[in-house]
Amino acid sequence: MNAAIITARAGSKSIRDKNVLPVAGEPLVTYPARAALQARRIEKVFVSTDGDSIAKACAAIGVEVIHRPEELGGDQVNHGDVIQHAVEWVDERHPDLENVVLLLGNTVMLDAETIDHCLEILEADRDLDSVMTVWEAADDHPLRALEIHDGLLRPYGDPERDVSTERQSYTKAYYYDQGVWAFRKDCVQRREGPNPWWWMGKRCRPVVRTWVTGRDIHTPFDAEIAEWWLGRPDRRPKG
Repeated sequence: MNAAIITARAGSKSIRDKNVLPVAGEPLVTYPARAALQARRIEKVFVSTDGDSIAKACAAIGVEVIHRPEELGGDQVNHGDVIQHAVEWVDERHPDLENVVLLLGNTVMLDAETIDHCLEILEADRDLDSVMTVWEAADDHPLRALEIHDGLLRPYGDPERDVSTERQSYTKAYYYDQGVWAFRKDCVQRREGPNPWWWMGKRCRPVVRTWVTGRDIHTPFDAEIAEWWLGRPDRRPKG
């Protein structure tokens, strides 16, 4: 069995009740939930939450609710611990569970086709532990990162490093794009994934999308971008 799990906590500090924020007339959390419900390769969809309004919005469209224990509530909890709890909760009730698709509750930039594509890759190669959607860095390459020290900017990390201004000379760098994590269920026990995504296992295949497709929502500006994106006729990212 392939299951999708959406993680969506209550108590957001950036936007109050962010995961049920109305976006284009629908609660935000229902966008990843509907994408999972529409995916051909997903048999069951769950939401892990500590929020009553989130649970209600998801249950209304047919998503089963995993009520987090008190110790996994709040904004200081490690996301990986929440994921492990949810996977083990599902596995206990569905022993035929094989693969998990983990989705964030605060993004609209997901679709059933991308979910199915990631699962197809995972199912076709038994040597893989997981599949992750990513985007390629350009001007935001980590070699160009800065930090503030004593009120002044300096290179992030090693202040003595020598970095060219020609970004084409850099080794390519990629970032998780807030889209799809697809992994085998036992990865949450093995805890061998690339930090900080330790639930993804050692062998993680990338699916490179062509722009910052999975932007999640942290500010009202992000919400406006999400509504703009939803209004585009070509909104499904290619790549």
